[in-house]
Amino acid sequence: MRWFAVLAIAALAAAVTILPERAPQPLDDAPARVRPPVATCPLVEEGDRTTALSVVSSVDGPGRLSGFAAGSIVGEQDFSTGVTGSVTISAVDVGAVGDATGGLIEMPSEATSAGVVVQGPSSLAAEACEDVVTDEAFVSGGSTTSGEDFELQILNPFAGNAVVDLTVTTDAGIESDDRFDSVVVPASSVKTLDFGEIVPGRSFISVDLDTTQGAVLAVARQTSGDELAIWRAVEPAQEWWLPVPPGGDTKDLLLSTPANTEIDYQIDLYGPGGLVEEYQGAGQSATLAAHGVARVSLTADTTDAVGVRVFSTGPVVPTLWMQSDSGLAVTTASEVQATTWLLPGAGVRPGGSAAAVILNAGVDPTDVAVRSIREDSLVTDFSVGPESTIVVNLVNADGYRVESTNPVVVLWVANVPGAGSASIGIPIEDE
Repeated sequence: MRWFAVLAIAALAAAVTILPERAPQPLDDAPARVRPPVATCPLVEEGDRTTALSVVSSVDGPGRLSGFAAGSIVGEQDFSTGVTGSVTISAVDVGAVGDATGGLIEMPSEATSAGVVVQGPSSLAAEACEDVVTDEAFVSGGSTTSGEDFELQILNPFAGNAVVDLTVTTDAGIESDDRFDSVVVPASSVKTLDFGEIVPGRSFISVDLDTTQGAVLAVARQTSGDELAIWRAVEPAQEWWLPVPPGGDTKDLLLSTPANTEIDYQIDLYGPGGLVEEYQGAGQSATLAAHGVARVSLTADTTDAVGVRVFSTGPVVPTLWMQSDSGLAVTTASEVQATTWLLPGAGVRPGGSAAAVILNAGVDPTDVAVRSIREDSLVTDFSVGPESTIVVNLVNADGYRVESTNPVVVLWVANVPGAGSASIGIPIEDE
C-alpha cells in the first residue's frame, strides 16, 4: 500500500479550483525568511544513484552552486531561477563523484530554498538543503542490523577546519569509541562515518553533534536493501509539528532526546475525528529517559492523513519512519508553523506519484493555495478545516509553493515502484 491514497483528494474536488499561474513576486513583495540565502546539500553520485538539486524562489535572480570535496572546490555552475522561479541542476554538472561531495548554494534571496532528490533504479530519497548552522545538532533513528546500514555525513563548506564531538547512543547504551571524539572535518570537505563498521548490529542509533570549532552541517543516510533515506540533523527543541500521510505497512514516530536528564512529553493527534490529546499509541509512557527514545506506532491510526504535535519539558527531536512496499522514507518534524512554505524538488517522478500533506493545527479553518513551480504552473485553491490534515496530489514540477491565510505545516512524499521519499517543507517567515 502506498503512503497516500491516490483518490484521497477526491472528496475535496468540489472545493478545488485550477487557475492560470501568476508571475513570481518581485523581490520587494516577497516574504523573507530570517535565514541567510546560502544552503548546503549532500551530493550523491555513486553506482546507479544520481542527485538532482532543485532551487525554488519567489524571485527571478542569479545564484551559484559550488561542489566541494577533499578540501577544494571541484566544480561550479552559475544559474538563474528565471521567470518560473526555479531551476534544477544535476550533481554531475559540478563534478560530484562518489558519496563524499557537498554542494554550497548561493541563492538569489532569503525567500529561496533548495533541496535534493537522490534516485536509482530501486531507490528514492529527498531532503531540503540545510541553511541554518547551530552549535548542536541531533539526528536519530539509524539502524545497522542485518541488511541495513547507517552513515552520517558531516559537511564543512566553510574556509576553516571544524572540530565536532559526537555522543552516540544505541540500544546498547552510550557508545565509547575514539572515532567519536574531536572529529576533524577539514575546510571544504565531507566527513563520512560508517556506523555499520563502527557499531554493527544496532537496531537504533542517535547522534548528538557538538561543534567545538568552526561550523558544520550533518545529514543521515540509511540504506535498507537497495532503498535509501536521507534526513538532516537538526537542533533539538520543545515543540514540533508533523503531517503524516495515509497508508503504508509501518509508520513509527521516534522521539529522542540528547539530554542527560528525564524528559516528559505529550503527543497530540489531529485525526479525522478531531483532536486527540495525550495520544501515545501502543501503550507508550510519556517520559524519556536520559538520552532515551520512544517508538510510537502510528500505523493503526493513519488510514487517513493525520497531524502530530509534540511538546516536552526538555529538548527532543521527533523523526517519522515509514516503510512499506513503496520503500523506506524518513523525515524530521517541523519546529514552526508558517503561512508560506517552499517544497524544493517536490513533484512526480516518471512512473510514480507524489503528494503534499498539509496540517492545520489551528482552531479556525484556513484557505490554502498550492502552486506548482514550473512553466505553465497551476494554482490549486481549497480550504482546510480546523485541527485537520489533508492530502493534495502533485504533478511533475521543480517544486511547490504553499500559501495559507493561517499558519500550517507541510510535508511532501513521493513514490516510484518499490521506492519512496518524504521531506518536510521549508517555512518562509514574514518580515
